[in-house]
Amino acid sequence: MKTEASSEHDRRIIGWQIRREPRNLYGVVCRCEKQCPKVIINHPLSLKKNPAEIFPTVFWLTCPKAVERISRIEARGYIQRIQDQIISNFALTQNMRDAHQEYIFIRRSLVESSTLSRVRKSEKKVFKNLERLGIGGVADLKGIKCLHTHYAHYLATGNNPVGQLVANMIRLRDDSGYCRDCRNQDKFAGVAE
Repeated sequence: MKTEASSEHDRRIIGWQIRREPRNLYGVVCRCEKQCPKVIINHPLSLKKNPAEIFPTVFWLTCPKAVERISRIEARGYIQRIQDQIISNFALTQNMRDAHQEYIFIRRSLVESSTLSRVRKSEKKVFKNLERLGIGGVADLKGIKCLHTHYAHYLATGNNPVGQLVANMIRLRDDSGYCRDCRNQDKFAGVAE
């Protein structure tokens, strides 16, 4: 997984895509064909709060076209359909657990060792959740909560069976007006920090 530092231009695009200032932004891990951010990576801890707070969405899908298509799939009940498929298939259940474990590993690796040590000592509940919560903050490592997060993880790492199913369902091409809108800097006045 390659992570690029986000530029000020990226931050403006992301702000327009998600309709607010990006928080905890660590970098960009996936871009569309037009080079707009498609998946970003977020720092997993918000240290501005006391105690620290986990930001469970490490990989965040920002592409408006993908978000819209996946929202339509979710509205048709596919979270439960895919969850039922996972539960009834041992290999898929194991692949899902592996994807959650990878997500936990990546989340933990993004936290500096000194911060991790401090959280381990002084904020035991936060540390415990940092170590056990899977994709999108789920505690059940065969469970799914949001198809967007699984698709983002799949695009970032290539290792998410739910994300792969979603990719096959939506078959995105980046030829819509979204990329034109994402690239139009005039829309970003006042959006970036």
